[in-house]
Amino acid sequence: MDKIICVGKNYLAHAIELGDAVPEKPVLFLKPPSVLKQAYAWGETLQATFPGEATEIVHPEVELVLQLAHGGYRLNHEQAPHCINAVTIGLDMTLRTTQTLLKKQSHPWTIGKVFPDAAIIGPWIALSDMTDYLQQSFSASINDRMCQQAMGQQMMMPPIELIVYISHYFPLCAGDIIFTGTPEGISELHHHDCLHLSLRDYAFSVQF
Repeated sequence: MDKIICVGKNYLAHAIELGDAVPEKPVLFLKPPSVLKQAYAWGETLQATFPGEATEIVHPEVELVLQLAHGGYRLNHEQAPHCINAVTIGLDMTLRTTQTLLKKQSHPWTIGKVFPDAAIIGPWIALSDMTDYLQQSFSASINDRMCQQAMGQQMMMPPIELIVYISHYFPLCAGDIIFTGTPEGISELHHHDCLHLSLRDYAFSVQF
């Protein structure tokens, strides 16, 4: 794996709830592999580092996550479907206070997205075992309170379009991971909270 590519504002309702302008194209940003934490068995409870200072608002964003079998540069719509190797569910962790301040200053907001355990994913499910993953419900609950629930088919730019779009800006590599965007329902996370993630009948938890 070379990089983690994250897609922002790929669900209309989420872009609206942030109070931001809805972009014509999704926002792209990167996270390094060093911030990735993965569960290796469904039903597992991961122990994750709680990020941020006491005054920081921390938002966990549940997303469908793709793993690429191979990559390329400026891929077309015939090539892109063959790139997807596996799918899972994950968290794009965000220091929202920091990110919002940096946005207001017109500065890059990398430090609001890159820190220990800033990208958390479940075990991989081979695409051949879940070809209909876009029609499957995925969700996140904090301390048994449902906060986000959606289906991938609600994305403004679906995975194949995303792969084509991303590959026109930089090369994709085998093993790269794509966080495809989060739906509405962002909730604040606190120290000692337990977050439960599910995709169809697959699930795991994260203890902060």
